[in-house]
Amino acid sequence: MQTYVATPVSAERYHHAEGPGWDARSGRLLWIDQHRGHFHVGEWDAAAREVVPLHSFDLGSPVGAVVPDHTGDGWIAAAALGFVRVAPDGRVTELAQPAAGSPLRMRMNDGACDPAGRFWAGSMAIDKTPGAGALYRLELDLTVTTVLEDVTISNGLGWVDGGATMYYIDTPTQRVDRFHVDGQGHLTERTPVVRFEHGFPDGMTLDDEGCLWVAVWGGGAVHRYAPNGELLAVVDVDAPQVSSCAFGGPQGRTLFITTSQEDYDESESSAHPNAGRLFAVDLDVSGPPLAPFGAPGSDGP
Repeated sequence: MQTYVATPVSAERYHHAEGPGWDARSGRLLWIDQHRGHFHVGEWDAAAREVVPLHSFDLGSPVGAVVPDHTGDGWIAAAALGFVRVAPDGRVTELAQPAAGSPLRMRMNDGACDPAGRFWAGSMAIDKTPGAGALYRLELDLTVTTVLEDVTISNGLGWVDGGATMYYIDTPTQRVDRFHVDGQGHLTERTPVVRFEHGFPDGMTLDDEGCLWVAVWGGGAVHRYAPNGELLAVVDVDAPQVSSCAFGGPQGRTLFITTSQEDYDESESSAHPNAGRLFAVDLDVSGPPLAPFGAPGSDGP
């Protein structure tokens, strides 16, 4: 098994950094400060080992994920109770709010685009009520399909086999599950692939070899798994609450990692001085940039 050590690459400590991703259009890193509703764009200075913030947008509500918008110059975000479009100047336009009908206080969480260019993102109750959330899919015509219900904390997503196989994390299950995705986009054949005894799986990305990189919340690490669930590598992160990860950099061989200070009091924040920072580590395997909304991609790993 391989081991790596990630190093802090942001001067700022965010409250709950999440959703990193490499925007191939600009060669820049995207990430969010989830509960504050902030969306950030930064430049990666590989020589200085530093992410330099360039732009910050206040979306006005909690934000779970942001992806490039192939149909324009901006981005699509899973925010508030559904999906919004974010213009390059930061203007926010509501597209759909599928979680608005819930009697509970809800918000959107993690999300990603599949190889067909459709944006999948999940909801969750703010008080984390079990089974209150759902996984939604923003179709190319901007309609929304509910693809999975009885979700608690919808998190990492990834596809292989041209989109016919999907990996998915509902964090409290302490599993990564695999689904078959049929031609109509329905999910079938749910099968656990990875089970966690320590820590909770959070955000996830896939590399170009089809292996899974999973952020371990409460575990201070990112794990790499083979498709059969075998643990292949561990990236140590000097912050317990590791929230997500994504490949980026000019060669796609840098793994960017987000961490969190969520629910920390002053003493806990002081005990973990790097919590809330962005981290990075160079790897000997590459991974793809963010798949954009509205742009069919490659067949994947």
